[in-house]
Amino acid sequence: MRVALLGWDLEDETVAELGGLGVEVVGFTRWFPDLPAREAHHGWLEVRCPHNIGGSPRDEALAFGVAVVREASTSGLGFDFDVVHALDWRTRPAAGELSARAPGSILVASHAAGDDDLAEHIGFGPRETPDAWICDHPWGAERLHARISGEPLVFTVPTAHALAPQKTPAPEADAEPLAAGPCLVLSLGSGTRVSSRTLIRAVRAARERVPGLVVAMFDAAGRYGRLKRWLDRSGLASTRWGGMALPTPDLWNAAVAQAAVVGVASRNPVDDPTAHAAWLAGVPVVGLLTDDAEALALTLADAVFCPERRDHDVRACAALAGRRLSPESVAADQLRAYLMLLDRKRTAPPPEPTGRPTSADESDAPRTLAFPDLRSRLTLTPVSSREVLASWSVRPDDWRSALQWMGPEAVRAVLTIRLFDVTDVAYDGMNAHSVFDVDLSLSENHRVIAAPYEGRSLAACLGARSQWGYFHPLAHARICHLPREGLAPVSDGRRLRIMPRRTWT
Repeated sequence: MRVALLGWDLEDETVAELGGLGVEVVGFTRWFPDLPAREAHHGWLEVRCPHNIGGSPRDEALAFGVAVVREASTSGLGFDFDVVHALDWRTRPAAGELSARAPGSILVASHAAGDDDLAEHIGFGPRETPDAWICDHPWGAERLHARISGEPLVFTVPTAHALAPQKTPAPEADAEPLAAGPCLVLSLGSGTRVSSRTLIRAVRAARERVPGLVVAMFDAAGRYGRLKRWLDRSGLASTRWGGMALPTPDLWNAAVAQAAVVGVASRNPVDDPTAHAAWLAGVPVVGLLTDDAEALALTLADAVFCPERRDHDVRACAALAGRRLSPESVAADQLRAYLMLLDRKRTAPPPEPTGRPTSADESDAPRTLAFPDLRSRLTLTPVSSREVLASWSVRPDDWRSALQWMGPEAVRAVLTIRLFDVTDVAYDGMNAHSVFDVDLSLSENHRVIAAPYEGRSLAACLGARSQWGYFHPLAHARICHLPREGLAPVSDGRRLRIMPRRTWT
């Protein structure tokens, strides 16, 4: 598997752990002065892409996308990635451009806890939407389900930064009245449905055992209107958190950190990322997926009034949740999501035909193309110690895509072969001795090119070059080694002895 990670700032530990799992990882990030353009780390390759800095966030994100595609094209990395993952919202246009050049790749976007509304509408370049989302906060995943139309495929991979319990409420939030007691936080997502009648009975019974109990209900799917109305009429709704149906992850963290007990819509809270966030904040968790209201009320009361047992359970569960936030676990969860997406794409049924074929020649079988039309290609063949024969073919779709990518500079674009002198070096795309261009005509398909020196090793790339020097590659050729000049070896002369023909009498 080959994965491209695009991030404004890459987390080296997590990326290294992902590379250590047997994945070929290439990380694209920003370039800074006095730093190499390419740096090999343990298990992955970091590629720093220079781009135009400044302007609006959208313009800077688009400039980074151009830089990423340029580096992938000119450095020899190519576009054959199985997964393209945008780790933050600024790299989403770059990920869309990179994924559009690899038709079989999976496009994944991360949704961080601090992303605002602008981050959701910055776009993915040629791609309208990603194949899946990865959220670093459980409540951020619930908000994403509620705010994005359709049924987005969302994976929750919590991180230690997103679940930090040191979050504080907003300054304008009003404090609880003095008469208010412990707070019960109900975190109700869109995955499962909890009975509102059972919750009302359980809260009413728990209120009798816990004086002053208030309830803060966070409803991501908007399914629990009856419960909210009952809490408002009964005066049990929290004045600080009761009116927030879809808060930000920061406010959600603040409410959970100040709660006495947290209720999650799950039978087994150990597998619920929401419960992990509560345990890390030192708050007990109760599963709400039950039909026994009296048992649920007793569980809520025990969580509030049994501090010794509660603290012991919370410490044990917090240790378990902390292991799930380590770089090893985060990398393993990301890889698990990648494999699930790739398997889902391979097993997806083929699209249904839009119409019925009109003849036998228009069947549903794929049409086999001739080799020159199948893809753009370039071949170098040595002719002498100073000459090489270049033969090529350009697919019209590739040429049109190159002109479209150049934009206004495509008016005077020419077809060019860029030759790299890579004699006696381990060529990695950046360490050629010299580079020179040969402009071509669109009507020819071969040419003999003279090399400046004899016996050189040449790598070549066929592409379109604008009048300002921007080069968009279309095809690459294998390294061609020219023979060195020298006299032919001298061989010893050989004599051929011929016997005379006999005549028979």
